[in-house]
Amino acid sequence: MEPQHNYTPGTSGMQQQIYGRKRSKRGCLAIGLIVLLVFGGAGTYLVYYLYNKTSGKIEEITDKFKDLGNKDKFIGSRNVDKRFEGGFIDAVIVPSAGSTPLIFLLTDGSKTYIETHKRPGYYSTGAACIDCKITAYLYDPAGDKIISSTDHSYPDIIASTDIALKDGKIYQFTRSYGETPAGVNIYEAVTGKLLTETDEFISSYPELGSGIIELSYRPEERIAKFETKDGRKDIIFSVDMQKMFSSDKELRTSIENSVDGESFIYAMANENNDSRRQLYRITAPKKFIVSQASTLMSYSDRPNMLRQYKAASEKVSDKSYIEGIIYAQDENNIYIVSADQAGKKANRLFTCIDAATGKEKWSVEQKELFDFMKIDEEQNSSQSFFSTKDKISVTASGNLVLLKVKGDGVMAFDTETGSKIWSIQPAPIGF
Repeated sequence: MEPQHNYTPGTSGMQQQIYGRKRSKRGCLAIGLIVLLVFGGAGTYLVYYLYNKTSGKIEEITDKFKDLGNKDKFIGSRNVDKRFEGGFIDAVIVPSAGSTPLIFLLTDGSKTYIETHKRPGYYSTGAACIDCKITAYLYDPAGDKIISSTDHSYPDIIASTDIALKDGKIYQFTRSYGETPAGVNIYEAVTGKLLTETDEFISSYPELGSGIIELSYRPEERIAKFETKDGRKDIIFSVDMQKMFSSDKELRTSIENSVDGESFIYAMANENNDSRRQLYRITAPKKFIVSQASTLMSYSDRPNMLRQYKAASEKVSDKSYIEGIIYAQDENNIYIVSADQAGKKANRLFTCIDAATGKEKWSVEQKELFDFMKIDEEQNSSQSFFSTKDKISVTASGNLVLLKVKGDGVMAFDTETGSKIWSIQPAPIGF
């Protein structure tokens, strides 16, 4: 007998007994299997799809980062400073009344990798980044503490950026690269706070009203050149004069009209067309020194060329500086980086010259400098003299002089004694 099924009472008020056919267990099992197969198939496809996506992403990331593991062997021994995230870019001294100066510095915290694109008839390899950003730090070297840090994100590689201090503000000039646009950020020097970004800078100068396509910065002259969307080129912004100029000639004329009297500048030259350089002192009208310094320096050992600028020069001493380069000078000191010998392997020296007398005040040997400053062409061409000289820069203010190596760090020395006061050596960026 089949099992009983009870239903709601009928109109008679009595419950009725109804007998019917029993459902087959095999039918239920078949339906269950079908449902299981449908959902199982869908689940399997989902897992497969997610696996492919995840696996592809993992492979992509793996491919992107597989070249990073051995990069240090190409650029020498690099130190890591855990106080600061990312590779060192640039730093300036921020005077602080009654205390040790502060340091404003930029680091590149982007995760950089080598990216390769292949397709029929096309192959390219270049740098790219994930989480592209620059961090601006305000650092107190006396207390060895970070006062503030500000992150600024970018859509692509930060290929070149420079900073300059003027009237309590830090100007950051960034060149375009890929998706990263050219731009100008301005920070408050004593706090490290970001004050304005590119749009606000543009709004202050009608010449840039159409927008910026590209810019370049010349640190030795402290000027930025802009190219705009309306087709204008070489619009010049002078950090020191806080003014825009339509051409180099207009800028030069304005500078020359702002000064008078006579002054001097130092230069390096050689007498025998070899790697030895001697120090020359050039005396000239100040207007030419401030507006055409590089020209005067190139003529330091050519008196006939200097006469057209009413200038004259004299060799300070017979001492030679092998591949010597003046990286900075002011009214007090001249700072030279040179090699200790000619050839494919050499150490570098960092020397300070008294501007009043032309005599050496101090010299720092390679063992106190960055490893990357060594010249070793036999190990790798990237450590040749010519590929490393442009990574070095020097700035001085008060009793501090900063020796900076792009991607490696910055060292501070006492301007009177040459004693190393402190150093910042963040993690390296890719070269």
